[in-house]
Amino acid sequence: MGGGKCVHCKGSGECPECYGSGRNAHLNTSEEHCLGCKGTGMCPVCGGRAPKNPITRLLLWIRGDR
Repeated sequence: MGGGKCVHCKGSGECPECYGSGRNAHLNTSEEHCLGCKGTGMCPVCGGRAPKNPITRLLLWIRGDR
């Protein structure tokens, strides 16, 4: 984690393979869950603990995910 951001997810905390959905984005496999995050949607490197920017935190608060 250089400079406070995860180099794998670039600070979003979401899995870059499935863009945080937890579903397999590759259509040529029968696997239902993302192979990178195992269906969690969180970045496998930082575990989704990447510090979120203030706008993302505000939107999560509005959505109710505090």
